[in-house]
Amino acid sequence: MKNTYLLLLPFLLLAIFTTNTSCVGKKKFLSEMANRDSLAHQLNARNLELSREIGQLKLNLAEKTGENNTLREFYDKQVLEIKRLDKEIERLGKQSSSQQLALAQELQQKDAQIAEKEQVITNFGSALQRQQAAVEGVLNELRTAFPASQPGDFYFEQKEGKGYFGISEKVLFRPGTDQFAKTAVAVLEKTAGVLTNHPELQIAVTGHTDNQPVRSKAFKDNWHLSNARATVVVQVLTKDFYLNGSQLTAAGRADFEPKTSNETEEGRATNRRIEMVFAPRVDEVRKLAKEVGGG
Repeated sequence: MKNTYLLLLPFLLLAIFTTNTSCVGKKKFLSEMANRDSLAHQLNARNLELSREIGQLKLNLAEKTGENNTLREFYDKQVLEIKRLDKEIERLGKQSSSQQLALAQELQQKDAQIAEKEQVITNFGSALQRQQAAVEGVLNELRTAFPASQPGDFYFEQKEGKGYFGISEKVLFRPGTDQFAKTAVAVLEKTAGVLTNHPELQIAVTGHTDNQPVRSKAFKDNWHLSNARATVVVQVLTKDFYLNGSQLTAAGRADFEPKTSNETEEGRATNRRIEMVFAPRVDEVRKLAKEVGGG
């Protein structure tokens, strides 16, 4: 029995060892399985979390891609617009240069025209000055020709570029008529002697009366009387003393241009007169302007 026990002892020890070993391995196995399940659960949870993050990232990426496409489209449009504007600026620059050149040429022509006109004005100014000197000269010569006249017989004036030489009615005409007084021819001869030396002047001979009605049946009114007197003076100056008829004009003003009031006899006597108005002849001024300008 003892031997049998001894023989069985190794087997019993092996069984006990095997049994103990088997129990220990199972616990470890269960523990490892539990750990593995926990890890798997954690991994699944993390995987799910990562999947959600990946999905959000994909969504964000899609949105950004859309934004980028929009921005790119906007950028491309702006580039095209800039190119169009550059071409327009270049075109306008070329057009502006052409217009500036044309404008410069036009301005140059205008400047030349202005300079030419300014020269003409200058020439006319010089010619008019010389003509004004001629007007003043005529008056001075007439003053010399009639130095000892009675007060009121003559007057000499210069205004507004014209010269005025007045001769009283009593020096030239019989009262109320167009017939010359005794002194008339001598006065007109001296006058013609001065005027002959000034063909550059235009001479307007005007007759003036007072405001009293005419007494002579030969004239309807003062208009006719004043015009008749101016006419006979021009006729004598041209036919008898050979003044150029193109220089002279005759006109009557009646009582519409009095020198003074008609309220007194003295005033009315002053208003009854022949007046010669000297002014530069336009054609002579043009001629003189060309001479002054060398043209």
